[in-house]
Amino acid sequence: MSSLNQLIAVLHLGSRNSRLSAARALHELFVAENIRDSDLSVQAVQPLVDMLNAASESEQHAALLALMRLTSGNISKAALMTEVEGNPIESLYKILSSPSSLELKSSAAALCFVLFNSTKVRELPTASQCIEPLIMLMQSNMDIAVESGVCALERLLDDEREVELASAYNVVDLLVGLVSGSNHRLIEASISALIKLGKDRTPRKLDMVKAGVVENCLVLLPTAPSSLCSSIAELFRILTNSSAISKSSTAAKIVEPLFMVLLRPDFGMWGQHSALQALVNILEKPQSLATLKLTPSQVIEPLISFLESPSQAIQQLGTELLSHLLAQEHFQQDITTKNAVVPLVQLAGIGILNLQQTALKALENLSLSWPKAVADAGGIFELSKVITQDDPQTPHALWESASLVLCNVLRFNADYYFSVPIVVLVKILHSTLESTITVALNALIILERTDAASAELMTEAGAIDALLDLLRSHQCEEASGRLLESLFNNVRVREMKVSKYAIAPLAQYLLDPQTSSQSGQLLAALALGDLSQQGLAKASDSVSACRALIGLLEDEATEEMKMVAICALQNFVVHSRTNRRAVAEAGGILVIQELLLSINSEVAGQAALLIKFLFSNHTLQEYVSNGLIRSLTAAVEKELWSTATINVEVLRTIHVIFSNFPKLHVSEAATVCIPHLVAALNSGSEAAQDAVLNTLCLLKHSWATMPIDISKSQAMIAAEAIPILQMLMKTCPPGFQERADSLLHCLPGCLTVTIKRGNNLKQVMGGTNAFCRLTIGNGPARQTKVVSHSTSPEWKEAFTWAFDVPPKGQKLHILCKSKNTFGKTTLGRVTIQIDKVVSEGVYSGLFSLSRDSNKDGSSRMLEIEITWSNRMLNESMNLKDNRTFRTERKQDV
Repeated sequence: MSSLNQLIAVLHLGSRNSRLSAARALHELFVAENIRDSDLSVQAVQPLVDMLNAASESEQHAALLALMRLTSGNISKAALMTEVEGNPIESLYKILSSPSSLELKSSAAALCFVLFNSTKVRELPTASQCIEPLIMLMQSNMDIAVESGVCALERLLDDEREVELASAYNVVDLLVGLVSGSNHRLIEASISALIKLGKDRTPRKLDMVKAGVVENCLVLLPTAPSSLCSSIAELFRILTNSSAISKSSTAAKIVEPLFMVLLRPDFGMWGQHSALQALVNILEKPQSLATLKLTPSQVIEPLISFLESPSQAIQQLGTELLSHLLAQEHFQQDITTKNAVVPLVQLAGIGILNLQQTALKALENLSLSWPKAVADAGGIFELSKVITQDDPQTPHALWESASLVLCNVLRFNADYYFSVPIVVLVKILHSTLESTITVALNALIILERTDAASAELMTEAGAIDALLDLLRSHQCEEASGRLLESLFNNVRVREMKVSKYAIAPLAQYLLDPQTSSQSGQLLAALALGDLSQQGLAKASDSVSACRALIGLLEDEATEEMKMVAICALQNFVVHSRTNRRAVAEAGGILVIQELLLSINSEVAGQAALLIKFLFSNHTLQEYVSNGLIRSLTAAVEKELWSTATINVEVLRTIHVIFSNFPKLHVSEAATVCIPHLVAALNSGSEAAQDAVLNTLCLLKHSWATMPIDISKSQAMIAAEAIPILQMLMKTCPPGFQERADSLLHCLPGCLTVTIKRGNNLKQVMGGTNAFCRLTIGNGPARQTKVVSHSTSPEWKEAFTWAFDVPPKGQKLHILCKSKNTFGKTTLGRVTIQIDKVVSEGVYSGLFSLSRDSNKDGSSRMLEIEITWSNRMLNESMNLKDNRTFRTERKQDV
């Protein structure tokens, strides 16, 4: 590195001879890769570029050689030359344009080749000026100069603008002339330059052909290396993109040599693509095919290998080229070619057993590569005849072979599905090959989707029995189940007799321990759900269907599976007592109870609906239990806690069970359920409130006949609903109000009377020392404190009475008096009917005392507030004995 540093210093400061020697030394030093790639070597660029403008050719040449060695294979170093002071391209242009020696110009062109790798360099105006001197260099008689000039020009033509400028010079003939000899680098650069000049320029392509480029390339092809062959193939592709060239006699000369080069094992993918495209461009013209002398084996064998190429583009071109080649009559004689399909299809349908077997065996493989040809040759019709032949019946091996070939054709293009009779596709379902069955199933599924009438035709052809057999044998379960479900979703199909007998096989499939396909189970359950919509639900086989669906729910079913199974069970049990009992005997009650607590609210709701159907009458009365009510209650609680919403179906189911089984009213589960019903009344929708009101009213009617401790317990819990019921009285429809009012007048509560203040309590003589005494019925009186010396006393005292049932027709009596030395003087009385406050919740205002007014005509007033609620406002409540209100409750209820 110290030597490098010293040499760079000499370049900057040394004499002319010293600089020359230093440049030559650097040229030798830059052979070492570590020196060439070092950061210090960058410092040599500027002084070497400066030397390009030296007066001495020897200095210029030494600088050129050193720069070439430094930048060779290092694009970043080459890019640095655009950032130095001065313009190296301009210096090189001056050398190329000067009367300097060809050796110097050759080195200058070689450095141009390196620098033109950079887009930034090619965009310099001076780069365009190099075109003419480079072309002049190409016309010299020095091989190395010609090669350098061609390589530099080819690299410059990477810029489209430079291509346009170069086209102005008559360079095509010059380049075509260079496509010869043994200098492969020169030839490849010349061809590459021609490719860039001819791309999308038909006149230029015609000039190349006229100049004999095709002939020159064909001479080179047999012995050229792989990379040069690829360049020639790409040039042929560019040329034959022109219709005028591809249909010419010159293009016909290209075909055989290109097929030969395609056989080369070292021929790269780029060359393969170019050669195939060129051949397609030529052989798509019938006149070119007529001149082709190669045998089918020479042509087809290499092309078949390209169909397995990892490049999709090569696969496409190989397929396209085969389609052109196989159109020729002389290729039809070889059984491995496409045109062999036609006679093979004819033999398959001729009716002679041996010929059919041989033809079909050949078509099994051929139809995989050329299914379109099989179809175009009438193969669908002929193969369909073999499959449906009954007299004499086709041997199974022959029938299986025909089915395989037909499915190979159908697998290629779904449009062919519509050309095959439905009865043929249904028969193929009996094949022993799962791949064949799969194709037939796919075809039938698409036909059913696109043609509504096809479902009936499939059923009449025996599709349902065939599909059920596939399910039982666990073949193609998902596709078979999908088609079955689609068929049974058709009303006309469900009305057919065969549908009734499908319930038992579907149930057996679900009950089979070998059934492992979840998608198959789901679709079978959907099919049962479809069948359950019809009047088939009462069939004896529907019992096994119910058991199978319960078994499905007992397994680790998906949420979708649960929904499908539950909905199918709903259809089976809604009108059938037998099916309800089948569900219960299969352990379905407990299974469905567990689903009430599903995290999926839809599943929980459908499970509740199913329970409602199961217990809509007394068929399952021995299965009704406290546990069922607890599960429904837990479902309400879960919804309230997790989502703050109410599942209306759960509430409706609770009401149905309490309606049909009154014995549950006195259960502990019923008592535990009430607070959750109250919570639902508070948080639920209008539909939820409606269901809760119905249930609470139902329970209320039983309080009069059940043990007093249970009725009192339920009533006290239900009393939590008093403020909600009072709100409903004000905001909800009349139908709600009637039930809410009925409940309010049956629930225990507290009456709270607050004496707030008096007004204008004057006396004729003496001061006023007022107090109030309150009585209800025959109960003990309550009394406020005495407020002395005030005509407007403020008491703000509250008195609470607890009632097992709201008081009916009772009145609140308030006597206001003034206490003085001589006794007590009555200031007035107020009597208030308290029924109204039970429904309204709060009743307040100013009440006039009934005694005579003051002398000035003003009335004595009391401000009073009365509330009815479920909460005690005072610790010193006066609780009545249970016996006191037992009679009142019975009368009220």
